Amino acid sequence: MNYTEKEKEYFNNKLSQVIYNPNRFKVLIGEDRFLFGIVSAGDSEAPFGRLMQYKTLYDTLIDLDWKIKFSFDKAIEYAYSEPVQNNFSIFRVETEEERNAYYYIENALFRTSSLWDLLAQFYRLFYKLEMPKERVYYKKVFDPSLQSSDRFKVKATEINNYLEESDDTDCEGEWKGNHSYVNDIRNKMTHRNSPNIAVMSDYDMNFKQHPTFIIKRILEDYVTASKYMKEILDEIEKEVMESFDTEQ
Repeated sequence: MNYTEKEKEYFNNKLSQVIYNPNRFKVLIGEDRFLFGIVSAGDSEAPFGRLMQYKTLYDTLIDLDWKIKFSFDKAIEYAYSEPVQNNFSIFRVETEEERNAYYYIENALFRTSSLWDLLAQFYRLFYKLEMPKERVYYKKVFDPSLQSSDRFKVKATEINNYLEESDDTDCEGEWKGNHSYVNDIRNKMTHRNSPNIAVMSDYDMNFKQHPTFIIKRILEDYVTASKYMKEILDEIEKEVMESFDTEQ
């Protein structure tokens, strides 16, 4: 197996690590029906009310994760196509395959950023954080210096340390500083110019990086966010089971 094949295998193995059960928070009614939803009349903290709130977020997670995986699959496909592998230039876009690779990379990047915000939404709901759901920002939720994170200070510190990790690609396995790198690219796309276009001017200076380099960084950030997502989902499931046991 050559280096390119090993790299592709690494990416695909990473993607396969993230699995969600679509029925995790589904309430069955009979053999072939399930509870679609419920709007609580004044008591959103009742067991069914909280369950449906979790299910709303979880259904969004399932949809988001499918889109992220699809974007990665297509990005990998185009990044390892012969035109990109043989004709890549740091100064200009040479092929349609390269444009497609960057297109799906950007999709994966922005949706992975949404995944971090969704993780923060689960924390807000589980820990009953007093902040409007429309104003939930993951860096604020996982800031261990804020009082709002007191009930999960250890985990907030761990996540914050990852978010602020220094860049280091000279290491085996997962690189360090992936989130900061991904965040910088996102900010550059939003506020300056596309990092996929080589420029040298007073406005900005940028030389392209190979699609596979960017895929590795975003993919590893996605897997890390998904690891933290699994942890909070396991905690939520325990809460749900205990709340219904108490009701019986």
